[in-house]
Amino acid sequence: MRPIRLAVVDDSSFVRKALERMLRDENRVEVVGTAVSGEELLANLEDWDPDVITLDLSMPGIGGLVTLDRVMAIRPTPVIILSTHAGKGAPQTIEALHRGAADFIDKQRYSLLDFSALREVLVEKIVAVTRRQEGIEPGRRPKTLPSEAGPPAESRVVEMGEVSPFELLLIGASTGGPPAIERLLGDLGERCPVPVVIVQHMPVGFTRAFAERLNVHLPLEVHEVRDRDVLHSNRVYIAPAGHHVRVTREGGRLIGRLSLEPEDSTHRPSVDELFRSARESLGPRIAAVLLTGMGRDGAEGLAALAGAGAYTVAQQEASCVVYGMPRAAVSLGGAREILPLEEIGPRIRGLFEGLGERAVSS
Repeated sequence: MRPIRLAVVDDSSFVRKALERMLRDENRVEVVGTAVSGEELLANLEDWDPDVITLDLSMPGIGGLVTLDRVMAIRPTPVIILSTHAGKGAPQTIEALHRGAADFIDKQRYSLLDFSALREVLVEKIVAVTRRQEGIEPGRRPKTLPSEAGPPAESRVVEMGEVSPFELLLIGASTGGPPAIERLLGDLGERCPVPVVIVQHMPVGFTRAFAERLNVHLPLEVHEVRDRDVLHSNRVYIAPAGHHVRVTREGGRLIGRLSLEPEDSTHRPSVDELFRSARESLGPRIAAVLLTGMGRDGAEGLAALAGAGAYTVAQQEASCVVYGMPRAAVSLGGAREILPLEEIGPRIRGLFEGLGERAVSS
C-alpha cells in the first residue's frame, strides 16, 4: 500500500522543514510538497495530488480560512489545522472545523524541537482522517461528501413504542464532531424539551470558543458547563476541556458536576464518564448519541445505556469523518439505531414530540 501523500502549508520555513524532517523516516506518510501560502498550495494542488493537507491559519495573502474554503470547493481533501490558536485565537480554529477541516493540532502543546510527541499525534490524525486505519487506499476524495451520502444497508431503526420518555439528551464526539454536532442540534429546531449535554474532545482553550460559536449560530442557548449548573430544557451544555462532566439528580433537579477524576482517563472530558453518570441517575430516561470520532471513548458507556433501556444511536459509517467511536459502540451492541448524520436530529426530534415544553428542572 502506497504512503499517504501529505502537503504542508505554513509560512514558517522552520515549521515546514521541521515537519519534513519529522516525517522523513515515517514510511506511512510521504511529504509531496510544501507551500508558504495558500496561493502556492492552490497553484500546485493538482500536481501534488495530496491525500491530506496540514494547514496553518495565520499566513500572508489569502490566509488559512480562505485557503480551506477554496480547497473544499475545488478538490475536497482532508485538512488538519496545524496552528497556534489557543485562547483568543481559538475561534478561528473552531471556524475552520465548521468550514470542513477534519481535525486540528495546537502547536502550543508540542515542542517542534522534540519530534516524537508531535510526530505521534500528527501521524495518528493523518492515518485517521484518510481512513487508512480502515484499510481504505487513500486517494482523491469522492465528490459526494459523507453527510450527503444515502443511508446504507446497515442503517436500522427501532419502533417509537420501544423507548422510554426522556429527561436528557447526551452527545459524544471527537474527530469531525463540531460540524456534526451543529447539524444535529440545528435539526432539533428552536425548542428542545430536555437539556442537552455534549462531550466534544478538544484541548483546553477551545471548548469555550466552540460553545460560543454554537450559541451564535443556533436558536438554542449554548454554553460551557459550570460546576453545579442546574440543567434546563432548551439549553445545550458543552463539557469544558480538562474536566469530566457528570449528571446527578438532586432534589428533583438535574445537576452538572465537574471533576478531575479519574485523572488517568485517556480523554478529559470523557464521553464514557458522562454516559455512565447519567445512567446511574436516570436509568432508561436518556437519549444518547455517539458521533464521528477516533478511538473508542463512549462505546462502553453507550452499551451500558442501551442495556439499561435508554435510546441509543451511533452515527452510520459513511457520514463519519472517522468511524472509530461509533464502530466500537456498534461492535459492543450499544447502538439501538445506526443512522446517517442527516437523519439523527429529525429522528430525535420525532421521539421528543409529545413530551411538551416541560422543564426537567425549574
